[in-house]
This record gives sequence, structure tokens and C-alpha cells, in this order.
Amino acid sequence: MNLKIVYDNESLPGFGKGWGFSCLIELEDEKILFDTGWDGKILLANLRKFNTELKDINRLVLSHGHWDHIGGLPHIDNPEMSIYVPSSFSRSLKKELDLRFVLHEIKGPQKIRDGVWTTGELKNRIEEQSLVLETQKGLVVIAGCSHPGVRKILSAASAFGKLYGIVGGLHDFDDYGALEGMGLIAATHCTKNKAKIREIYPESFVAVSAGSVLEPGA
Repeated sequence: MNLKIVYDNESLPGFGKGWGFSCLIELEDEKILFDTGWDGKILLANLRKFNTELKDINRLVLSHGHWDHIGGLPHIDNPEMSIYVPSSFSRSLKKELDLRFVLHEIKGPQKIRDGVWTTGELKNRIEEQSLVLETQKGLVVIAGCSHPGVRKILSAASAFGKLYGIVGGLHDFDDYGALEGMGLIAATHCTKNKAKIREIYPESFVAVSAGSVLEPGA
């Protein structure tokens, strides 16, 4: 499995950057896109940098309805792609998505395919889902902004097995003890306290930006 950071506030040379997050999950037999960032042109350009076209992607998972995570949708044209969205998305948006994709509304935790689950729609002030991926070292969580709280997300993900790591936006997270035992911490996008997380967990923290590639099972 490869995790490729497609969209982030920072980028490696040759990749575009912008406010938002997107991650490409490469499995042996398919590719899954998690979130779309804000600017679809940057999204598509960065996917091409990873030698990936939209036709290569089977599934699209949206964490929540903020534009820095779904803004790239107008640039995605693949009517055969399955899209997984929180059931709390507006009726009008879900109707539009149903015309353009194979729509799956997510409410509770469920299996998406072998080795891939969703935590289901977790609520705080904002409803959000996270992905859970099986690797040889344990489960890796892919989070959009972690609005429901990192501890809550990890607790939900642990229902599927032993946790190994988390990748994605952690927002204003400061409940640092929730990350104890993580072998991989790749904080992206909206994470305000990256420096403190790195200070507390130097052996687990990995700095990433658009263009970065992670091999969490290696």
C-alpha cells in the first residue's frame, strides 16, 4: 500500500499547493481518493504528477462538507466512480452527486472493501468520517480535519483492530496523550500544533506535504 499526499497547504518541488487536503490510497488492485482539496486544477495536476488519471480511481471518499475538502469535485468527471459521503450532506448536494457518481451515503461504521473501513459519521459540531486501512503493521487512519476529535476517531477506528498510525488533518488538536503508541503520525493541512506533536513523538512523526509518499506497511 502507498499513501500519496495529493493536496496540502505545503508541497514538494514540482507539486502545487493550496488550502485543503487530499490523499491517494494505492492498493494492489485499485486506487481510492480521499477528499479533493479546494482547487480542482491543482488536484488534477498533482494526480498527474503521481501518474494517475481520474479513470484510474475507483472510489472517492469525502470526509466532510467543507470546501477545502470537496472543492475539487467540479473537476472530477467519472460516472462509474463510487463516492462515499456522510449522510449529513445536504439533500441538494447528495442529489447532484447521485447524478454524477455512484452515491453511497455513510451513517454508521462499515466495511467499504477488504481491508478498508469507514468510522462512520462521527459528530461534534461538524459531522465527519475517517477511513481505516489495514496494513501489515496495524490499522492506519486517514482523517480530513478531525473535527469530531482525534481520540474519538481513534476509538471508533479501534473497533476494526489494533491501531498503528494516523495521517491527515488534526486541526487544533492538543490532546497529545491520544497519540501514545502510534507508530506513524503524519499531520497535514489544518494541524496547528505540528511542532508540539513532533516534539512529543519524534520517532513516530513524519513531515509530509503534497508530493509525499508513505508506505505504512513497509
